[in-house]
Amino acid sequence: MNGITRKPVATGVYFNSIEETGFKSVKISVTMIVPLEKETAAAYSLLPLVLTYSCAKYPDTTTLNRALSNLYGAGIGGYCRKMGESLALTITISGIDDRYTMDNEKISPELVRMLCEVIFNPKRENGVFCQKDFDQCKRQLLESIDGEFNDKRGYAISQMIGEMCQDEKFGIRRYGSREDVERLTVQDLYDAWKNILVCSRVEVMMIGNSETTLAENIIKEQFSAYERRVPEISTELKSAVSQVKTRYENSDIAQAKLVMGFRTNTAQPFDNTLAMSLTVAILGGTPSSKFFLNIREKLSLCYYCASRYDKLKGIVIVDSGVEKENIERTVKEINHQLDEMKQGNITDFEISSAKLAIINGYKSIQDSVSGMESWYIGQMLDKKILTVDECVDILNNVDKETIVRLANTIKLDTIYLLQPDKDTKEEE
Repeated sequence: MNGITRKPVATGVYFNSIEETGFKSVKISVTMIVPLEKETAAAYSLLPLVLTYSCAKYPDTTTLNRALSNLYGAGIGGYCRKMGESLALTITISGIDDRYTMDNEKISPELVRMLCEVIFNPKRENGVFCQKDFDQCKRQLLESIDGEFNDKRGYAISQMIGEMCQDEKFGIRRYGSREDVERLTVQDLYDAWKNILVCSRVEVMMIGNSETTLAENIIKEQFSAYERRVPEISTELKSAVSQVKTRYENSDIAQAKLVMGFRTNTAQPFDNTLAMSLTVAILGGTPSSKFFLNIREKLSLCYYCASRYDKLKGIVIVDSGVEKENIERTVKEINHQLDEMKQGNITDFEISSAKLAIINGYKSIQDSVSGMESWYIGQMLDKKILTVDECVDILNNVDKETIVRLANTIKLDTIYLLQPDKDTKEEE
């Protein structure tokens, strides 16, 4: 993977380009990063849907799709995700690379102009967004929120985070709450749009082998028209645990969802986040992990047991699908396997297998433009932006002593259990 070229082009706006010749497509994205606040989360989560639904120049999906088709079948989309205690709103467009157009046509500037039409020139009605478009996109977001409850594993993880970080901004969902979305008005959304253009950190990403100068100038011209200010973007690292919190919730499920949240003292922008990700992978992140081989395979206590690490917040999440009668044993065994790591009972095979699994995952990122975009956007709040090869070198140099030391910083904070109702029949 090639390195990134990064330039400031306006106040709080950075143009990032990655020259990549291995694909026939180019992808350009604009990511606007703002602090995560309950009062604004719902509006910011809805905003990418409304902006990519239509714009003033292409006022409905038919004309917008026709315009995209004329750009060699380009595609446009938008989404919002939580990154630590901030929200990242991304509007992206992808199309054919300039090398493959007819008659040497330069399409990348047109893709950027289309992207800017969507972001800076939305469809308006009575001084705000179009009410009909707003209502349609709001319904889509509410349906997506309702769908999260049907994913019991994801729902349980979200509930645990809310309990664990109830006094921290990290405990806020990316959309705030369903009630927050329901209360949104078209004026609220329009105000959020005006605010994010002038008060956000903006990361523009262009990946491909197309000329970047024109694209860079277009972005610079658009954002320079605003008197911008940059908000403080940070995430609180809380490592102390006074007492373990527990929460139980009943649901009409046959299999309980056990989620355990742990605190660490390692998060961006400090060092050792890659070493901590390796530590957590050895614990429960791969098919050769302690959780998989012992809790699932050897003891048959659960259907799955996995761990993940959030490098921005510095927390470890362990989640498992278990039968009711195995819940207590599973909790005990998860703690036991962590204690084994703290005591240094880690084999060379466990370390090398975890490194190999992580590195293979990293290398697969280079197989697509979207994977590369996600890789770099995911590092925009990090102390330093690294290539895949640089991360591989760091991982390969992590030794057992470092792993044991980091394992000893992992402390249990919260246990959340989504358990079957008493009258729920077991699946046969």
